[in-house]
Amino acid sequence: MADNVFSGDGAILDYLDPGSGPPTPLIELPADLNPFKTDGVRIYAKLMHALPLLNVKSIPVFNMLNEAGRRGALADVHSLVENSSGNTVFSLGVVGNLLGIKNTKAFVSHEITDGKLKLLRLFGVSPVVNEEPICPDPSDKTSGVYKAKMMGEGEGWFNPGQYTNADNPAAHEEQTGRQIWEQTKGKIGVFCAGLGTAGTMAGSGGYLKRKNARIINVGVVRPPNNPVPGVRTANLLRQVAFDWQSVTDSLQSVGTIDSYEYSLRLIRRGILAGPSSGFNLKGLLKYLGELSGAGELDRVRGEDGEVVAVFITCDTPFPYIDEYFEYLEPADFPKVENEELLIDAGAGAGSRSLSLLGTPAGEKTVLEAYSDIFDESPDSLWEKINNGGTVSLNENVAVIDVRKANDFDHFHVPGALNMETGFIEDNLGYLAQKYKRHKVFVFCYRGNLSQTAAALLKSKDVDSYSVSGGTVAWSEKNLPRQRPGVCKVRHSGP
Repeated sequence: MADNVFSGDGAILDYLDPGSGPPTPLIELPADLNPFKTDGVRIYAKLMHALPLLNVKSIPVFNMLNEAGRRGALADVHSLVENSSGNTVFSLGVVGNLLGIKNTKAFVSHEITDGKLKLLRLFGVSPVVNEEPICPDPSDKTSGVYKAKMMGEGEGWFNPGQYTNADNPAAHEEQTGRQIWEQTKGKIGVFCAGLGTAGTMAGSGGYLKRKNARIINVGVVRPPNNPVPGVRTANLLRQVAFDWQSVTDSLQSVGTIDSYEYSLRLIRRGILAGPSSGFNLKGLLKYLGELSGAGELDRVRGEDGEVVAVFITCDTPFPYIDEYFEYLEPADFPKVENEELLIDAGAGAGSRSLSLLGTPAGEKTVLEAYSDIFDESPDSLWEKINNGGTVSLNENVAVIDVRKANDFDHFHVPGALNMETGFIEDNLGYLAQKYKRHKVFVFCYRGNLSQTAAALLKSKDVDSYSVSGGTVAWSEKNLPRQRPGVCKVRHSGP
């Protein structure tokens, strides 16, 4: 490759090869994204979403297929199969097609969004929807991981096995870790990455530790019931085969709202990085805040007096547009003028605008709502749930959850009823009559959709309240939640 020109029959494959092009950019964040700038801290974003396939997973995908081909494991293979709902499998589909493997199949969770399904099909991937166990285990015969592995053992099939394939972290060791070391001229003091398959941390973090044992590796996990694409809770990391623990010095927890909020901050400063990138940035800032608060930033300061910190950006925001409007506040986005003229009434805000509904409903914090809904302590209610006891709401109180049915089934506020906003709108007269003597608390993911639903009920004189922060804030406060019996986790756990 000369002058960034790729020629010949294998030009596209050469272009996609992470080793054939220049390193992905390493961009220093401005002061408004770096609250520790005046302390001599320099924060850099390693733009892995600047790869040709726009995501960090394309690095291990290329390496897993390249190494499999070198070993002869792809001879006579006509189909690839993997358990993945996003970046890994669509990257497999593209690279596999260029290698002459025309069919790629993906086992995807039954909770996958319509947008992600369309994205996979756009890239020629054939999705197989699988009803995943609530606590997935690779050895569970109902899990997508197990099914993909078994299908991969069939004649003409190949399953890369991203969760156990050593070529996954090896790719990050050779590419990501090495690039960061060379781009920072060995000055890096802190490296931060989210933990999903943990290949990035095991490979890149391991490489950096071998270059300088003083480097601090920060792994980021999500709290339970806080969805962030591509990353896991601390509990779910027990299923990961790669040795990320031995190279990780600090584990930070970052929730849904912060992930999308910090992604939005990056986007509006010109770094088009998705929610898992905001997740990594927030995790890094939490760690640096801990050091700063303890007066220990010098632990990671270099000989030149600077602290050089790097976090990974994983993919773009574009597959997750709807989720930004679900999880963030309406005030985070410009208003739509003349919204009433839209042919598609939902195009402007994702649901009926509050400005068109008249008087808004009341609003309660999750703690205020809890005390109005239940007449017992959270500890007592947790014990009752874990022991299979009956949950009772306070008299003349109702709880409505307007999230999607799959999300409701995964977990919900005890005693809640699931009805989406459209159902409420279509049955408003009936619901107004049913709840005319009730105090109704409405939950959604973040507290945005619930405002619309509560306002609809309020327009019919129902004493209704939107719960600010929604189920995300409820989970972050570790308030009692009902879950399927196969996956009970004691509330005192991580």
